[in-house]
Amino acid sequence: MRIFLLLLILTLTFGCATRNIKYDRNKILEKYSADYKLFVDNEKMNLETLFLNKDNIENVQINKRTQELKITQLKPTELFAIKNFRLDSLFPDRKIEAKRKIDLIIIDGIPMTDSLKEKTKIDLNAINSISIITQEKMNNSTFGRRYDGDLLLITTK
Repeated sequence: MRIFLLLLILTLTFGCATRNIKYDRNKILEKYSADYKLFVDNEKMNLETLFLNKDNIENVQINKRTQELKITQLKPTELFAIKNFRLDSLFPDRKIEAKRKIDLIIIDGIPMTDSLKEKTKIDLNAINSISIITQEKMNNSTFGRRYDGDLLLITTK
């Protein structure tokens, strides 16, 4: 009887090591980013520098035994590197906008430093809105510092 109970407990313990969760980028970053390895479509990634379209997520699976978090997308998408972001790609018809320089990019309230700009990638379908605050408007406000370019605000879904 004891052997049967021991085998039952071991089976339940090992059987519950993997579970599915809902994709919520902020909760996943809070709970799992430090201890778990992240894979997006079986490719190792860093979720701190990755912004995915939540409507394209098919499955998020956590394996506690191997400390892995696997995200599967419905359709694999090409990720856009933030370091390649240019205003003329946003406004191809406006010659004035194309000559402007972006000094700071903020994605969902997170300012992108130069080192983060090099690593950060975003799914273009994840972008909810893009707005530009001009250099003149920022330097006339009380932000406490002078800016050499425009501020680009990006919000994701």
